Amino acid sequence: MLSLVIKLTELGLVPEFLLRLGIKKLIQQRLSEIPTNPEIRKSQKANFIEELKSSPIALSTKLANEQHYEVPPTFFQEIMGAHLKYSCGWFNEDSTSLDTAEENMLKLYIERLDIQNHQRILDLGCGWGSFTLFAAAKFPNSTFVAVSNSNDQIEFINNTAKARSLGNVKAIKQNMNDLSLEGSFDRIISIEMFEHMRNYGALLKKLRSYLEDDGKMFVHIFTHQNYPYPYEVRGPSDWMSKYFFTSGLMPSHDIFSYFENDLIVEQSWKVNGSHYAKTCNQWLQNHYKNKKTILDIFTDHYPNPRQWFVRWQLFFLACEELFACNDGKEWFVSHYLLVPRQETK
Repeated sequence: MLSLVIKLTELGLVPEFLLRLGIKKLIQQRLSEIPTNPEIRKSQKANFIEELKSSPIALSTKLANEQHYEVPPTFFQEIMGAHLKYSCGWFNEDSTSLDTAEENMLKLYIERLDIQNHQRILDLGCGWGSFTLFAAAKFPNSTFVAVSNSNDQIEFINNTAKARSLGNVKAIKQNMNDLSLEGSFDRIISIEMFEHMRNYGALLKKLRSYLEDDGKMFVHIFTHQNYPYPYEVRGPSDWMSKYFFTSGLMPSHDIFSYFENDLIVEQSWKVNGSHYAKTCNQWLQNHYKNKKTILDIFTDHYPNPRQWFVRWQLFFLACEELFACNDGKEWFVSHYLLVPRQETK
């Protein structure tokens, strides 16, 4: 039955209000899978953390690229705001525009990571360069190294930096499993990349080797309030895992506290999920508004462009409803400031 519903949905035959009802039902199903017994929950969480510690740094890196990051930049230019920020924005009472929400969050990163001139900054999992291009213009005497595993993203960032005369930007292609960088950095920032990683400890150990002793690292990820879980394809309802988030994780807010051998959490913040729900809704509205152009773009990228138009619609809807759940207090965005662990004498 569910397979038939998904088929009808992908044909564009199910109205949005029914899609939202179905998504909300699946979200409640996901919540019901979280053990209510605290001891069982603690045990399952411990097993999950141990599994991460015994995993490679990342899984399915090629597939993750194909699902999100090798989709043409022209598509994201139709969907995202002016900064092409493919992650949560920050909305306030004074502004409801996506452009402003993107800029608000980018400014918040600069503040929380204490970005200054005359620093060397690593942007790890840089997306389409929203942070690097924004910060490089504000801090012309700092140098920015943006790292992505996507050819399209690297080309886009380098071309955009050149067009804007940003000589302090360099984007390079790297696989996180084989990360190899030149020199050290005063600051490291990573926006919505750790959800694609597995062995946090191994990656943080590697990053510590590139971070100055007085350096700082800032991480932005989406999280569940207390229960981490993997995205797995267990059946037809795990549609997002199959098409958009293969081998991805939903971390818990306290995830980094289990990986403090090399970098420790100095400060953490919670960003209410309503900010991400609003971001996703704006992406969805742009998706609808620019349907004709997007279908033309998809024609050159997907074998079935109309089917993929609906899949992206569903992706934006599902993310919006997830982060809106329980007034944005169930799933939300977490920010962390990490600093090197000091050796005890």
